[in-house]
Amino acid sequence: MEVKRIGINEAQSGMLVAKDVYNDSGQLLFPAEARLTEKAVTRMRFHAVPFITIYIEESSHDIDDGVDELSFFEKLRETEEFNEFNEQFTDAATTFEQEILRVLNEGGDADSMTLSNGVKKILGSCRSGIQVFDLLHCTRTYDEVIFAHSLNVAIISAVLGGWLGFSNADIETLILCGIYHDIGKLSIPKEIVDKAGPLSPEEYEIMKGHTTEGFKILKDKNLDKRVKLTALLHHERMDGSGYPLGVKGDKIDRFTRVVAIADVYEAMTAPRKYRKAGCPFEAVRIFESNGLAMYDTAYLLTFLEHITMCYMGYRVRLNDGSIGTIVYMNKQEESRPMIKVGSEYINLFKNPDLYIEEIL
Repeated sequence: MEVKRIGINEAQSGMLVAKDVYNDSGQLLFPAEARLTEKAVTRMRFHAVPFITIYIEESSHDIDDGVDELSFFEKLRETEEFNEFNEQFTDAATTFEQEILRVLNEGGDADSMTLSNGVKKILGSCRSGIQVFDLLHCTRTYDEVIFAHSLNVAIISAVLGGWLGFSNADIETLILCGIYHDIGKLSIPKEIVDKAGPLSPEEYEIMKGHTTEGFKILKDKNLDKRVKLTALLHHERMDGSGYPLGVKGDKIDRFTRVVAIADVYEAMTAPRKYRKAGCPFEAVRIFESNGLAMYDTAYLLTFLEHITMCYMGYRVRLNDGSIGTIVYMNKQEESRPMIKVGSEYINLFKNPDLYIEEIL
């Protein structure tokens, strides 16, 4: 069969992989001659795999459950709360884009207070942290992904900072760290950032340069030094496996550690033009499997515990098609709660072949 290299954002369940897929450390993520699952694609995104090689087949083997969106979030989009949230989000993202482009074109400093207040207004309209995540899960009206992603990361970072007991002043700083963390992508050639097809290895290396480019943009601005360091170091990992400097442990500021978690979670779960929103429990599972050494353990465990506990009582669909309700969280593995399906209780911790595929 003919083969084709595609970007990871084009990968879909059912595609037949032609070559083994490895991460930067040489770990096998997915074998050749096997069909992709949503779970496998999410794991590849987690490891920042830029492209894969697949077979071109005459018939499509994509898995289609007939549902374009998760029904819970589809209903949420019809509420007044979502309309208000979405309007505030769009206003904040528009202001952010205008401010940053003005600074890049004209020089000077961005109005950080206005940007921070936009995020605080969004957070103030929500009743709880989990409502923030639910509403973010639904939001996909702002077309400029860099600005939407950065705003999402700022919001998630603020919520996580609250769960971790950060002071109000520190949460203000966290918001700015999230807002500015990806500003360096605006210095990457637009043909690379907006490329519809897969990035070449050379293009991928250029894309990774957004961390140093972001620091260059911010280093002389009137901003807290922690905001500047987050732009530079948000892809560094506690075990030293990140970039651009390969620093680890205490060399990574606590603000950067928070943003690093928020950045990856947002990338795995937020809806995009090319895919619907990812399942939060799949993101949790990948963090549990691969993230405890890469991220601040205490910060990550706090994040995972809060995220999963907030979904207690939600209806979910398992990968075998069963539909049930989350009734108990397993502390040993937050991604594998107890599910009540009809009159039967299924402990996912004791059933490794089953996992939550969708929140309904």
